[in-house]
Amino acid sequence: MRLPKFEYLQPTRISEAVSMLQSNPAAKLLAGGTDLLVNMKHRVEVPPVVVNIKMISDLDYIRHDNGAVRIGALTPLKRIYQTPFIAEKLPALARATSFVGSFHHQTMGTLAGNLCQQNRCKYYNQSQWWRSTRPTCFKAGGEICHVVNKEETCYSSYCGDSAPALLVMKARVALQGAGGSREILLGELFSGDGKTPLDLRKGEILTEIIIPAEAAQGVSSYTKYANRESIDFPIVGAAFWGSTEKKAYRVAFTAVDKSPVRGHRIEAFLDGEDLSQAIVAEASKLASKEATPVKNSIFSPGHKRKMMGILFQSAVNEATRRPG
Repeated sequence: MRLPKFEYLQPTRISEAVSMLQSNPAAKLLAGGTDLLVNMKHRVEVPPVVVNIKMISDLDYIRHDNGAVRIGALTPLKRIYQTPFIAEKLPALARATSFVGSFHHQTMGTLAGNLCQQNRCKYYNQSQWWRSTRPTCFKAGGEICHVVNKEETCYSSYCGDSAPALLVMKARVALQGAGGSREILLGELFSGDGKTPLDLRKGEILTEIIIPAEAAQGVSSYTKYANRESIDFPIVGAAFWGSTEKKAYRVAFTAVDKSPVRGHRIEAFLDGEDLSQAIVAEASKLASKEATPVKNSIFSPGHKRKMMGILFQSAVNEATRRPG
């Protein structure tokens, strides 16, 4: 499949890229391209302008800053999980980035690109020919969501691997726009709107991911259920972070809702408790209540809810080095 025609822009500075996005509201950013280019070939995204930010210097780094870890937006996924400190102290992030696609995806794909990927749905992520057999779905520019048969809504799922791992670490992201820079919690990046998954201001670009020092002082893990773990998007993914000393825990899921989901019910249940097998098993029963999966893939909502509980237990066992 060939790419559609588009205007190609290649800024060398963040301010230049922001200006280009301001001048071209329908433009799309190109970082690694592993998500955008596939969607363009399928004609589900046909931007008139593509802004390639790969030539912007100093967006590819992993730095330590008073205990915090700062990762540049264009840092390849492969370099993240191959960094010894991350592999040892932030294993959830190392596992999540190592689970993204194939080795080629991990070499080309960037952390910011993985976070900012488009949502997925069986009616959206198809070839132009396949989609031509029915009315265009709302996410692709039509009026109706075929998943729930409703107009002007979108029930596509966010399926990124790295987001839940970073959510449980209380990561923040730095954004650069026409009005300057700002930092927000990672969870605030996601809109909860399937058609427009990111809550960004006009022309804003994600430039950095900041992981607080506290994240390295706990145990963590990410686990994924997929047809082929080394290639496919997750059917369900679960991340866990915990401080056994403080008895404080955080849980997050992916591929079960319009945005990555924090497991607040599970966290409240576990707060102040020791992670005994009985407590973890009881907490896993709350997993199905943390999200509202729908039939936007070949897997049923009930199956996804069941897997949320199973994967939560697996993530806890992996983080605490306990047999599953």
